[in-house]
Amino acid sequence: MEKINVTQAARQFSDLLNRVFYQGVSFELERGNKAIARLCPVATPRRVAVRDLNRLFAALPRLNEDAQSFAQDLDAIRKAALPEQDPWA
Repeated sequence: MEKINVTQAARQFSDLLNRVFYQGVSFELERGNKAIARLCPVATPRRVAVRDLNRLFAALPRLNEDAQSFAQDLDAIRKAALPEQDPWA
């Protein structure tokens, strides 16, 4: 972690933010040789590898014979939910 005086940080703020964002650098801001703040990247969400997704999908329950019945139920719902015809049109 780099240490930087708050006056310098104010003058170079845009550059510091770019370094934090693009390079992952962290800064400790000091005033009078005393640390008062930190400028660091936010924690990014953990990325999931494809192999982990495949494992996750393989662990999900299977619909098996229920899949066909489920699909038929969805079709029936879609047909029943058609918008009403406008009698004035």
